[in-house]
Amino acid sequence: MKKLSLLFGILLLVSSCESTDIPNPNSPTSTAVLGAPADYQAVIDGAYYSWWNALHKYTPYNTLMVAADFGTSSWGNFGMRDVGTVSNSPYGLGDHAAINNSTTYGNSAFLTTPYYGLSSAIVAVNTIFNEININGIEVIQADGTNNTNHVLATGHFARGISYGYLSLLYDKSFVYLEGQDPATLTADALLPYTDVYAQAITDLEAAITLANGLSSMTVSGFNGLILDKTQFLQAANSFIAKFTAQLARTSAENSTADWAKVLTTSNKGMTFNLAPIGDGGTSWWHANYLFSNPGWLRVDQKIINMVDPSQPYPFPAEGNYNIPATMPDQRFGVGKDFIPQASVPFRSDRGIYFYSYYSFARDAAYASDLTLPMISFSQVENDLLKAEALIRTNGDKNMAATLINKTRVTRGGLPAATGADADLIDKLFYERYLNAYEGPGSPFFDRRRTDDLGKKQFTQFPIPALELQTIGAEEYTTGGI
Repeated sequence: MKKLSLLFGILLLVSSCESTDIPNPNSPTSTAVLGAPADYQAVIDGAYYSWWNALHKYTPYNTLMVAADFGTSSWGNFGMRDVGTVSNSPYGLGDHAAINNSTTYGNSAFLTTPYYGLSSAIVAVNTIFNEININGIEVIQADGTNNTNHVLATGHFARGISYGYLSLLYDKSFVYLEGQDPATLTADALLPYTDVYAQAITDLEAAITLANGLSSMTVSGFNGLILDKTQFLQAANSFIAKFTAQLARTSAENSTADWAKVLTTSNKGMTFNLAPIGDGGTSWWHANYLFSNPGWLRVDQKIINMVDPSQPYPFPAEGNYNIPATMPDQRFGVGKDFIPQASVPFRSDRGIYFYSYYSFARDAAYASDLTLPMISFSQVENDLLKAEALIRTNGDKNMAATLINKTRVTRGGLPAATGADADLIDKLFYERYLNAYEGPGSPFFDRRRTDDLGKKQFTQFPIPALELQTIGAEEYTTGGI
C-alpha cells in the first residue's frame, strides 16, 4: 500500500473534490488539494465510489463467481478460465492451480483492482481524518451548521467497508489510519486478515456511535441512493453482520465466529436494498452487464445439481444431456431468474466441465438499461444472516425458517421449511446461492466457510506481486496446495 496506493489515493482526492485550486503545484498545501472544509464531505463521497469501483465490476466480481462454482465461463477474460480450470483427473473435479501472482500475468487485475481500489478509499478517508482529528479543523457549512460529525460518521463507514472487504479477500493487509505516514510502511507492518477485520468493525461501530449522536443524516455517496439516519445505521449494522459471518476461511473457523454479534447486528440491519443507481455505464456500473449475458457466463452445473439432483455434476464429458422440461424450483424457466438455453457458447478444448445450459436473467433488465438500481447488499441477505445466526446460536429456529421461506416459498415455490428440519442450514444456503448472490464475492465466501470450494482452490487472495515488489517483500501465491 506504500507508494502506489498513496498515489492512487491522491488522484482520487483530486478527482473527488469540488475545489482543487492549487496556487503552487510544486508545493500544494492540504487545504489547496482538499478544498475548503465544507468540501470534505465530497471527498468522503468519492471514497464510496472508490469502494464500489474496486469490487463491483468485471474484476474481481466475475472472477470470484467462477472460482466459487456459482457462475461458469471458459473465457480468459478477468481470469475466469484460470480460476475455473482443473487438472485432468478426475474429470471436472481435479485440482485447481495456484493463482498466478506475478507482475507479468495478463489477468492480474482481479488481484490489483480490489487491493488498490479499497486502499484508495482508505487513503481518502485518512486524509480528511488527518485534517479533523489531527489538525483540529471543523467542518462548518455555509449556513453555519457544524457538519464535522456527519463527515466523521460517513468516513468511518467508508473506511470500515473498505477494510471489511480487504479482510474478506486477502490473507493480510496494511491497517493505515490517520496520523500515520504510509511511506513508512514495510512488509513487517502487514497484518493478518483477522486484524484487518477487527479494524473494519472498529470503524463501523464508530460510524454507528457518531450517527446516533446526530439529529439527522443525508448520505449521498452511493450514486442516486440517498440514505437517511435510520438507513445509515441499518447499513452499518448489516455490514458488521456480513463481515463477521463471511470472514472464516474454513468450516472450523466458521463454527467459532461470533454468531451472537451476527444476530445482534442483523436484527438492526437493513430493511431496504443497498442499490446505487447506474449512471449509464460511465462510472457507476455493475458486472451484471455481462453476468446476465448468456454468451459470457452461465449458472455453474454445481448449482443446477443442487436444485435438481437428476441433472449431472459435472457436466457430462460427452458434451450434452437432455435437460428436463421443468425444474423443481420456480425460479428456473423461461422468463424466470435462471433461463434454459438450447446450446453452450464455450470452447470444448478448454474443458467441457465449464458447460451449462442455464443462464442468469434476474438482472437482465439492467443489461439493457444501465440507469437501473444495482444491488450490492440486499434485505434478503440480511434476513438470511439473521436466520443463520438464529440457527447457529440455537435460537428461534421457527423464526429462522420463516425468514428462509420468504424466498424459498414465495419465489421458489418449494415446500416450506420448518424449525424442526434437520437440514435447515442446507435450505438456508440454498437460498443464499439463489437469492443473495449480488454482493461481490458472496458465493465464494459462502463456499469457503463451508469447505465447499473446488479441490486446492484458493481460499483468499495473496497481496499482489506489484505491491510486494514495491515494499520489497518476497513474492508468494495462494491455492494449488
